[in-house]
Amino acid sequence: MKKEDWVGVDCHKETLACYKNGNFKEFKTNQKGYESAVKWAGNNAKWAVEGAYCFGRPFTFFLIRRGCKVYEINPLLTKNWRKVLSTANSKNDFGDAKVISMFANENNAHEVSVQTVELKEKLTARNFSVKQRSKISNSIKMLYSQRGKELPFNDLTTQKAAKYFSSQEDIILKGFGHTLTALNAAIKELEEDIKRNLPEKAKKLMNLTGIKELTAAFIYTETKSKLYSRESLANYSGVAPVENSSGKSTKHRNNRGGNRILNSIFFRLSVHQSRFDEKGKAYYEKKCAEGKSKRHARKCLARQLVRLVFNLLKN
Repeated sequence: MKKEDWVGVDCHKETLACYKNGNFKEFKTNQKGYESAVKWAGNNAKWAVEGAYCFGRPFTFFLIRRGCKVYEINPLLTKNWRKVLSTANSKNDFGDAKVISMFANENNAHEVSVQTVELKEKLTARNFSVKQRSKISNSIKMLYSQRGKELPFNDLTTQKAAKYFSSQEDIILKGFGHTLTALNAAIKELEEDIKRNLPEKAKKLMNLTGIKELTAAFIYTETKSKLYSRESLANYSGVAPVENSSGKSTKHRNNRGGNRILNSIFFRLSVHQSRFDEKGKAYYEKKCAEGKSKRHARKCLARQLVRLVFNLLKN
């Protein structure tokens, strides 16, 4: 495959910035724009897409259905490549698309999987439904508080609570009950489908204490194409500390960047393993014995968990 056959794509919410063989062009993120981009690139093109599982997901899915080969590009690689070209030092769509097209190859890019795209869509739909259910629950709590009444259930997200509110004569509570019932059914159906179609590689993660099917699915989809090294995954997850030095004083602070979904998962796993996993608890107590605070010891444990996750997925 000649280098000029690679199409670099920098995806945004409303536009696709495409570069191929010295030519740059932007397309709209709709069906007509997708078809125009494929026609412009030609049939033999390989697509290197930055954000194939994010803003570029609809376009990626369109390309896969058309039989095109699509590869995911890590944004960190794009940043490094851009520094190589003096004509693309500044951050812009043209520069990003250009360096993606020029430097992309099968060794540094990961081919996008339809299974992963579909899994990501299901997880996104499930998260949306969970957020909607939480909003309905909070509205019910507010309504009972304004009326000076006591809530009949501590957990309003259960099917029992939804059935109770659906049977009420109050039109507001009845409507909330019907909505909760529908959301519970949608969430349950999505979770069962995710568990049935979980990739075999993601199932390996369940060997770690505290990881079930949904957590494994989130880790698998969020780390897809980000497994270059243990250090890069730790930095991408926001687990690795950031140096904050001045003069002769060398200090580190928490990494407030990175993927916050992964950061939250590794934090919960570190808490769980420090309590219920034999090896995790021993490591946690060892760090505490060294004089580290409980919070710092959990951060050290989270860093070790990143290493274990990397080994399971990479191998």
